[in-house]
Order: sequence, then structure tokens, then C-alpha cells
Amino acid sequence: MAVSLNSNVNFTSYRLPDNVVEKAREQAKAENNTLAMSVLDQCQFEADKKGATDKHEKEPGKLKKAIASVAKFFTATEEITKGTAKGAVYGTMTGIGCLAAGWLFNALPKGFKKGGSLKQVFKQPLKSMSTPVKVVSALAAAGVAVYHVIRGKLQANQRNAFVDQKLRMGN
Repeated sequence: MAVSLNSNVNFTSYRLPDNVVEKAREQAKAENNTLAMSVLDQCQFEADKKGATDKHEKEPGKLKKAIASVAKFFTATEEITKGTAKGAVYGTMTGIGCLAAGWLFNALPKGFKKGGSLKQVFKQPLKSMSTPVKVVSALAAAGVAVYHVIRGKLQANQRNAFVDQKLRMGN
């Protein structure tokens, strides 16, 4: 079994404290370990380069931050409200559809089989349906409603991220 070391490792997301880097550099010099020296140099260079780019970014002003927070509030409220409305409408339609299917395929055939209960199936459709049909239709309606509310919240998060990006870009 052959083992090899990959020297193309990128440590850009890690920032080591200076005293740890110096101790590791001294230990690598004592052991004459060139791979460790190159990794430490690359790590220090990438951290210095990243720090240099962070310093040049311009911080947005207070007025821009205030406007962005108002925009984020209204976009989040709009998306969550739309998701809730869609959830209520589509959830109700799903529940009614499930109840109608349960009535059509479960209660109506039972009404035909029993002689005098066909009138009761049409007069009181909810009483003629079984409890599992009612439970399944309620769960389906709630599931569709929750889906649309969650989708609205995720859409609001996406729009808020877009506002944050525009704020950082300075547009």
C-alpha cells in the first residue's frame, strides 16, 4: 500500500494565532520538515491576503442600513403573508377534495348497499363518511398549508439575502 502526501492543501479558512504559527515554524525548522514549512507559509500568506481584502471593504452607512432593514421587513412580511394565504387556499381545496373523494368512493357505495340510508348519505354527508377519511383529509390540508408557509418563509429569507447583498455591494 502506497501512501503519499498532497502538498496542494488550502488552509484559507483557518487563521492560526501568531504564537502557534511561530512555535510550529520553530519545530519544523528543528525537524527540517519542508512540507510543514510550506504549509505554514501558505497558511500565513492566505490569512494575510484575506485580512488585506477585508480591510478595503467599505462599511455601509447608517441610513443605508436603516433603509435595508425596512426593505427586509416589508419583503419578509409580504412573502410570509403570500405563503400563508396560498397555504390557506390550497390547504382548504386539498381538504375538500379529499373529503369529496372519501364521500364518493366510500360513503356513496355504502349508501347504495344499504336500502334506506342513501337519503342520509346526501342529507348528512359528513356523518356518512368514516373517521379515517376525515382524519386523512385534515392531515392533507394541514400538510399543504404548512408547506406553503415554510416555502414563503424560505422565499423571504432569499429576498432578505438579496437585500443584504445589494447593501454590501453599495448599489
